[in-house]
Amino acid sequence: MKKLIALMLCGILAVAGLGGCGATKEESTVSNVTAGEVFDAINAAFAEKYADMDVEGAIPNMPMDIDDTVLQEKFGIDPEITEDYKGQIAGMMTNCDMLLVVKAKDGKLEDVVKGLEKGKEAQQAAFESYGVMGNLERLDASKIVTNGNYAALLMVGIMDTEDETVDFTEDVKLAEDTFNNTING
Repeated sequence: MKKLIALMLCGILAVAGLGGCGATKEESTVSNVTAGEVFDAINAAFAEKYADMDVEGAIPNMPMDIDDTVLQEKFGIDPEITEDYKGQIAGMMTNCDMLLVVKAKDGKLEDVVKGLEKGKEAQQAAFESYGVMGNLERLDASKIVTNGNYAALLMVGIMDTEDETVDFTEDVKLAEDTFNNTING
């Protein structure tokens, strides 16, 4: 009887040990890329796709960097809840483009997403009556995406002046795919 109990205890310990190994493996899949690296990868993907148009990134119209003040005022995101972030907004008042990638601190992703939603809603309100330069189509195609502790607002799209139709879903998909591929390695 003692041998049977000892064997059962050994079996339980072995299974428990395997469970611990699984947790270690899951932890090792956490991405260590910065939000800046994700942002830069998205810009590089746009530069490559639109090389014939001399596009340098996802925000072609006078891109302005998002700093702590803009992050706080426009998005309501306290920089203290982020590990890091990088973003740009079109510097032209006639264009609604925004690209912001944030790596949230543990447990703060929901707050970051709420801030991105606030920024998206503010842009929609500001540009809903300003249908030039593809703003309405860009607003419609825009989205907020998440992956692990990362979140991004993708309000992007390059207008091809030779193409009469305006559809930015492909550009947003390019940004989303690049976002995920960079984080997932």
